[in-house]
Amino acid sequence: MSSPYPKTDLPPVKRRGELIVPILVLWSLAVLVIAAYFWTDEGFTESLGNYYLVPWALITAVVMLSPAGYLYYKGKFDPFHPTVYGVWTYLFWTFVGGSFVLITGITDPYFLSFIDTPSYTIPLSLVYVSIGFLGMIAGYYIPVGGFAAKNIEKVMPKWEWGTRDVWLPGFFLIFCGIGLNILGFVQGLLGYQRVDEIGMFDSLVVFLTTIFTVGYVLLWLGVFHLKRPTMISYAVVAFLILLIPLRMALYGSRSSLVVSVIPIGLAYWYSGRRIKWVHGVAFGGLVFAAVTIGIIYGTSFRNIKGSEARINAGDYAGQVFATVEYLSRTDPGVLLAQAGQDFAERIENLSSLAVVVSNYEKLEPYEESYGIKNNIVNEFLTSFIPRFLWTDKPMVSDARAYSDLYFNFSENSFAITVFGDLVRNFGPLGIPLGMMLLGIYLRLIYELLINTPEPRLWKKAAYFPLLGLVHYEGFYSSIFPNTIRVVAVIAVALFLANFFARKPRSL
Repeated sequence: MSSPYPKTDLPPVKRRGELIVPILVLWSLAVLVIAAYFWTDEGFTESLGNYYLVPWALITAVVMLSPAGYLYYKGKFDPFHPTVYGVWTYLFWTFVGGSFVLITGITDPYFLSFIDTPSYTIPLSLVYVSIGFLGMIAGYYIPVGGFAAKNIEKVMPKWEWGTRDVWLPGFFLIFCGIGLNILGFVQGLLGYQRVDEIGMFDSLVVFLTTIFTVGYVLLWLGVFHLKRPTMISYAVVAFLILLIPLRMALYGSRSSLVVSVIPIGLAYWYSGRRIKWVHGVAFGGLVFAAVTIGIIYGTSFRNIKGSEARINAGDYAGQVFATVEYLSRTDPGVLLAQAGQDFAERIENLSSLAVVVSNYEKLEPYEESYGIKNNIVNEFLTSFIPRFLWTDKPMVSDARAYSDLYFNFSENSFAITVFGDLVRNFGPLGIPLGMMLLGIYLRLIYELLINTPEPRLWKKAAYFPLLGLVHYEGFYSSIFPNTIRVVAVIAVALFLANFFARKPRSL
């Protein structure tokens, strides 16, 4: 049988498409070597002021955007692909955008003084980010995750939910999730509040709220998979849209609105509809609006409430009304200006990573007394023991303890990022190795739930919460233990929801 490929002098596995990844890696390394020459010249960097960061920011941008470019070149671009999603939702804005925030001096965090030789340490932090990201890409493209997905696929359920038959399972999950969210608010576990002591079942309640997300995505998938809208689908859309501002109001989070909007784009993308450029523009505008409104509301809510102290449900609801009243009588120009400043401060996490890079070796002897030493290994080992069996189980990845040690301020949760957590635990070599393991996990869930020979609506609904578990801003140590818990929650939730699903009919 003749080969479908054009004749070439290259070996069969070395086609043009397959060569693009190693070529990009080699060019990235070459640029890093050249830039390192100028970076080590102190006189050169000092003469540039803050602009010495520009080439490093551009190198990081090229590294981060390369997977999207590769997928576009191959005709497989997917904004919710694991190597793309984290870039546009966090990594690019935080490290590339954050670099330019530092360059322009929009923000001037007090902890910049904690960084020894910023002209060396801040670029080094970007190098660590780039190397870590390349490690994640390498982990994704080695065949381990794909091989595991093929074998797990064989034992997964073969549930087939028709497009019109996801309403009952979706609403079952949604209302279970709403009930658990209400319980979480009453217990002080959700929203802008925190408890002083963790109860035996508190973590269980928090993870069970994932059920809401699965139901939310499933209903949006049902809406967009319909060839023609129905009265029921219009009612479902109205209900889902109503939930969005309610969740934002109660959570008091600056990101809660955009977190509710992104699943809508995911559901539309994976519905098989034809995507036009106008859809991308509309979705981008919707995300921008969600971020802006979320920052304005979340910042105002936090300022009015004053602290994360736990309060009763009635008083908490009163804070919501007080925030809405404040926003209604405040000049929109003032709100937008403040939102711009808050956005700049929110995305700039490069300097906080540089604090870790600069001080992790000096502060390592003190980490044990703060309970955060070897937190990646310790959290993984202790995560298998439920708190109701080990009532005194320590919190080994305590954001407040970390903030107290590294930033001398325990009343805020400073971003550590997965790169900072890895370098604290294992040194620089741990960054590419740890991120490679993360890449394997991302390949596993994508091949198992999205790029699968047996696509199912329930698989697509399960994909989003598992993808969202990778919080690049937080502790690396929490990713895999939380994955185990959330997988268990999703499996039980979908098993129960399957009783409400009827056999598929013609769509």
